[in-house]
Amino acid sequence: MYCKTKNKSSKIALACVFAFGLIGYCTAAPVKTVPWNGHVGAVSFTFDDALETQVLNLKPLLDAMPDVHVTFFLTAFQDRLNENAAGFAALAIAGHEIGNHTISHWHLPQETDEELEEDVVKFADTIEATLAKHGADVQVISFATPFCENDDHVKTIIEKRHLINRDCTYDGARTKWNEEPDWMSMPAKIWSRSGATVNEMLNALDTAAFIGNYANANPLEPQITEGTWLIVLQHDVSERLIDNYAINPDDIKALFERAVRNKLWVAPIGTVGAYQRAHFVFDNALMTKTDDGYSVKWKIPNERMPKSVPLRVRIDTTRVSSKTIIEQDGKVLTPESDGSYIIEFMSKSLILKNTGEVSIPKAIKATQNKQAYKYTLFDIKGHKLEKINDFAVPERYPKGVYFIRAEANGMPTITRKVAR
Repeated sequence: MYCKTKNKSSKIALACVFAFGLIGYCTAAPVKTVPWNGHVGAVSFTFDDALETQVLNLKPLLDAMPDVHVTFFLTAFQDRLNENAAGFAALAIAGHEIGNHTISHWHLPQETDEELEEDVVKFADTIEATLAKHGADVQVISFATPFCENDDHVKTIIEKRHLINRDCTYDGARTKWNEEPDWMSMPAKIWSRSGATVNEMLNALDTAAFIGNYANANPLEPQITEGTWLIVLQHDVSERLIDNYAINPDDIKALFERAVRNKLWVAPIGTVGAYQRAHFVFDNALMTKTDDGYSVKWKIPNERMPKSVPLRVRIDTTRVSSKTIIEQDGKVLTPESDGSYIIEFMSKSLILKNTGEVSIPKAIKATQNKQAYKYTLFDIKGHKLEKINDFAVPERYPKGVYFIRAEANGMPTITRKVAR
């Protein structure tokens, strides 16, 4: 079945055409992704440069905080990858993300294509192979530009091997749920002793969780109306005052604790990025009729997506029965305690079993105005016959199979197969 819409972002299919020219049921699926995996917002703490202090001082903190997972961007500069490989492998095994920060930690816009290939693309394979020697099965999908230097050509090289790239900004720009960002230039708030106090970082975590009164916010800045995704850039984790980019272990612990207390999703940049990127695809997926229910299918947006991308989704009970069953990979899914479901995005499809009718009648009853809908009758070959008053074929037509399409402003367009 080919589903045609006015544009890629359209959430309601206007028509579906079978290979034989028949009209079938096709509409936006009544299953949507829960923002930020059910949290008020998200935060990704990232640590650059493969420093030994990150292993020594962060791992004990992280081991004691199971709700916190972070990203480490590794480099081979000064042989740091090899020297600290065992420690970062242990962090990867504990559930933390390992990303790519280049071999050289040099200025990427100044490099030739051959240098970029070695520094960016091939080094991702080197990281995976090096940590594998220490027992860590790592999939490198995230990148961080050295010195946050980037341009359009560098982006094309990064995207050859990575799902997402982190740049930086000093103003702490945030990513909104329904505004698709530039995946190859994600903004991050930089920690430095001279540029960001601990209180400023704590306030940024409150903002990400939409805690506070923003009525008098600076009108020149993006307005805060919801929980968002904040990415934080850090380096050394130590008490060394001579290092402007070092953050005290006690201070980073305070940031972790505030993020958890604010009910933010504290997850690696690759995890949150894959979840949000999947949302833009899944939430525009179309539903088509099958023999025993409805099928929802979608495509993977990038070949560097993680091997597994669990999505928390909800059924829209204004459009389908609350008794509808979700089935994926031959298994019936059990709802979570909050009524949501966890599906596997990388499976690319799921089935809705219509133990309750998946159709327009609920919406019609909700409006208490069936006359708001206009019904059109089609024959089995898809030829338009006439306007009618309901999902019923007039008795003057011969017995057989017909299609009836219901349309109304502001409501889903539904086409149903009806036998007389």
